[in-house]
Amino acid sequence: MKLPKEFEERMQSLLGDEYPDFAAAMDTAPVRSLRVNTLKYSTADFESVCDFKYEKLPFCEEGYIFECEHIGSHPLHHSGAIYIQEPAAMTAVECTDIEPGMRILDVCASPGGKSTQAAAKLCGNGVIISNEIDRSRSQILAQNIERMGVRNAVVTNTNSTALGAAYNAEFDLVIVDAPCSGEGMMRKNPLAVSEWSMDNVMMCAERQHEILENIAHTVKGGGRLLYSTCTFAPEENEMQIARFLSEHPDFHLIPVNERVRAATADGLTVYGKEMKLCRRFYPHISKGEGQFMALLERDMIEKEDISPEKKNKKKGKEQQTKQKNNTDETVIKEFLAEVLTEGGIAETKKYTLTSDKDGNFYLSYNIDLPESLRLLGVEIGTVQKGRVIPHHNFFMAYGSLFKRQIPLPIGDERIAKYLHGESIFADCANGFAAVLIGSAPVGGAKVTAGEAKNYYPKGLRIR
Repeated sequence: MKLPKEFEERMQSLLGDEYPDFAAAMDTAPVRSLRVNTLKYSTADFESVCDFKYEKLPFCEEGYIFECEHIGSHPLHHSGAIYIQEPAAMTAVECTDIEPGMRILDVCASPGGKSTQAAAKLCGNGVIISNEIDRSRSQILAQNIERMGVRNAVVTNTNSTALGAAYNAEFDLVIVDAPCSGEGMMRKNPLAVSEWSMDNVMMCAERQHEILENIAHTVKGGGRLLYSTCTFAPEENEMQIARFLSEHPDFHLIPVNERVRAATADGLTVYGKEMKLCRRFYPHISKGEGQFMALLERDMIEKEDISPEKKNKKKGKEQQTKQKNNTDETVIKEFLAEVLTEGGIAETKKYTLTSDKDGNFYLSYNIDLPESLRLLGVEIGTVQKGRVIPHHNFFMAYGSLFKRQIPLPIGDERIAKYLHGESIFADCANGFAAVLIGSAPVGGAKVTAGEAKNYYPKGLRIR
């Protein structure tokens, strides 16, 4: 492929004898890959029902290279059992261990690959705040979190300045997948080639520095900061980390997990011997595009001053809109008791029942938020004339905990009918039921005398 001459010269200088292999790799077709969403499907279940070619990735237990022409229309994709994600992009979250119960902040989260990957590792315990500064992209982020059935996420739409003002030593892990010049995506994205310039590299580097400065103190003592880009430029990578460490002596680089280390190259030590701990994902070393990763840990902190902004914040439950009326809240609670199993009811008690000014009810994680942000969670639905109209989000997140389920195995002719918006046969009792593809909820229906009236959203249906 035709690359900018100055970029080629920089890469030749950076890679030395490896450059011919890199250039040859850039002339090959990019691979396509997916990640199994273990909130809905196990990898064993995926492999047992998968009807297209796949090859397992060595550095991500849930990652696969695949061959499928229309993957976006596949039932596994509709149900949120899989997430289409570039191989190198999966490596960032794989750098560090994520345990259930952790509090995570993903600062630049859209479209949601890293957030949903981290959320799967939380196994429904703990919380992840997934933020995106661009409003339209934050809506895409929310849609992907909905499709993947994440219950313990809070989606926010603000900038790193506001996040930094709101939180102090709060998070076990902060992810900064920083906006970058995109050099690592040149093989896949012609726009990354045409828009490349050193001016853009330097502009991105300054923006990255600003983001890191704004959120550094949100990492708790002993917590970790995961920085990543999809570029090869040292100015946005090792030089960025070296500058950050010089300005934040309470942080230090630590090794990433071995599975990522084995699939990547060391960072450039010309910017400091410790930069060897950084990781570079190259297309001539592993199957995938370009990625840079650095894992930093914050020293233990004896005491942190709480900022005025944090003191003035209100608890999530205090900033929620008051319930429209007690009657509607009662109707919602009765609805939950009617459709969910005992285990499902127990799960809902981990969250707070809230409603907004439009009468939409949510199950929301109770966490401090800046007053300018609305607390989002799983939308249950609305109450109309004393009856609940359930939202698609509720079926996707809680479908596996419904009393009434309509399981559709891969190959069942009812799958196509359901995804087209048609009613289907259901051998279950009357009432609202979750429709599952395998073990993964794909939506909902209302069953009457063996006929399931389709509740799959029109905007998601297959044409």
